[in-house]
Amino acid sequence: MTAPTEKTLNYGLRFANVYELNASGTPKATSTTVYEGHQFRGSTAFELNVPDARKITGLGEDGVSQVVFLPPSEGVDGRLNVEAADPVLAAILDGTKVASVGEMSMIGLGTDKQGFEPQVALHLYQAARGLVTGKTYWHSFIIPSAQVVRKSGGMTADKAVTIYQIAPNRTTKHLWGVSFANGTEGYLSGQVIETWSNYPMRIASFLGDNTVVEFLFPVDTPAIQTTGIKVFVDGVSVSAGLTLATTKVTFGTAPAALARIDIIREIAG
Repeated sequence: MTAPTEKTLNYGLRFANVYELNASGTPKATSTTVYEGHQFRGSTAFELNVPDARKITGLGEDGVSQVVFLPPSEGVDGRLNVEAADPVLAAILDGTKVASVGEMSMIGLGTDKQGFEPQVALHLYQAARGLVTGKTYWHSFIIPSAQVVRKSGGMTADKAVTIYQIAPNRTTKHLWGVSFANGTEGYLSGQVIETWSNYPMRIASFLGDNTVVEFLFPVDTPAIQTTGIKVFVDGVSVSAGLTLATTKVTFGTAPAALARIDIIREIAG
């Protein structure tokens, strides 16, 4: 199936996920067991703020001679609202730990880690309706690198909402390690990647050990079909020497020890 090309109406927020990153800027897998990041459970709204371009107006002969738009002086930023409390996720984003006292778990607020939050990646998607066919597609934002600041919601008579402030970094490559190129993407660096797909997209990451050849997807989210599976090893696309199935990818030769394996697949909506 080819990628969607028709115009779409995008709506809702179905999925929001965060990935810890390794030194290469790809998802931080630690073994041959799949790593798919950590989902923001209870996400209700994602606001993406794209600043206005700087307007330069040239004057002459009692009028406007030229108008030029330059890049904005501020970067893209975002805000994610989440209604479910998640101490494990909070510690990941804050760069702290979940501590225990007796049978109580606790995390800090306003700690000395503020301003030193770890760089993470985010993936968010929503449904999209084709304006010609009425078919359901999926619209995503991928942020390959960002600082995320958590703001606890406090306590009121209403439900508590945790706010995550998102500051994307300008990066030169995709989350799976492939560099941007003028001949492919038409740019060399960016903060956010916007995508459309026929089904929801997921990223599965692994670390090779020079022995394992089968890399399994989570049981509850197999690929919808093999045609949408893309495999990258250390930031290089690999297509030869592979056997693709909806539940796994099998290599003819085991990836080397510490090889970074990132696999894109589409799952059922």
